[in-house]
Amino acid sequence: MSALLKTVNLERTFGAVTAATDINVELNSGEIVGVIGSNGAGKTTFINMVTGYIQPSGGDILVRGESIIGKSPREVSLAGVGRSFQVAQLFQELTVLDNMLIAFGFSVDRKLSFLNPLRSAEKIEKAQAVLREYEIEQYTDEVVSTLPQG
Repeated sequence: MSALLKTVNLERTFGAVTAATDINVELNSGEIVGVIGSNGAGKTTFINMVTGYIQPSGGDILVRGESIIGKSPREVSLAGVGRSFQVAQLFQELTVLDNMLIAFGFSVDRKLSFLNPLRSAEKIEKAQAVLREYEIEQYTDEVVSTLPQG
């Protein structure tokens, strides 16, 4: 069985500055890992490479045995690699459900369209299933700006 995520001799330089070098990581199903290090150690550069936001200067990134080098962040996400940002990017004036439906519109439908409405019984059920999974279904109809950030 191949690793879910594997990096091989991954590196990134910015001109004469080496931001990351010789990164060899292998993550398997069921593992939970964290990326830690001092300021300037290359943590963000590593995550940005693995998620497609910047391309490595060398090495390879494999997702389930297939290279994702050259793929856009959207393509990397569709391959199963995602990230969360430190600053939440939510529509503060909309409900939790509306935010979920918009996210599904971009991630599942890959675009928003007047011909493909965000609200349908099927999409609402999928959004509520995710909220149930994370045990936050009670916030479905709450306006995001009224909720604590945690």
